[in-house]
Amino acid sequence: MIAGNPDTFAVLTEKVANWRIDNKVSGMLHICINGVAYPRKPRATDVENDILCLFNSEDSAFSHPKVSRKLFDMKGKKLFKKLRALRFPQYCSDNRNADEDRRFDAVFIGPATAGYHVFVLSDGQNVRLLIGRRKKRKHGGRLRYIDDVTITAEEYQRTINRLYLFYRGILEAPDEN
Repeated sequence: MIAGNPDTFAVLTEKVANWRIDNKVSGMLHICINGVAYPRKPRATDVENDILCLFNSEDSAFSHPKVSRKLFDMKGKKLFKKLRALRFPQYCSDNRNADEDRRFDAVFIGPATAGYHVFVLSDGQNVRLLIGRRKKRKHGGRLRYIDDVTITAEEYQRTINRLYLFYRGILEAPDEN
């Protein structure tokens, strides 16, 4: 299933019935920004866990993009560096005990295991997604900017709603606790 427009922003996902592990849904989950799918190669993931993380709470930047007009207007690489420093202050400053700011962090676990990281923010009218990749061996594991895209909040919400409906059974399942 493709939710969104792959030329700008989309989520490409599929549940694969015979990939079940421990009674959990497995499959594929990729994010597409400006016509490129990340991770770049097909990759199996625990789709159930990934989807739950994306829609887990009111704090999720993916399902509830946080508004910051000041940050939104920054240039791509500069903004990415700022968001990276907020999210991973221990790698971007001398203070190893600095508190992380996860407001703009979209947790795509499948892409994250391939080293990709996505930030999401809004200016109230539009939504901006920035993607970077952590290269383990090169650059000391630093998260490097790849690309970003800006779409209308309405287009973003349509994409999110479609993804939610596709996984409604997982997201609305009663707790087993």
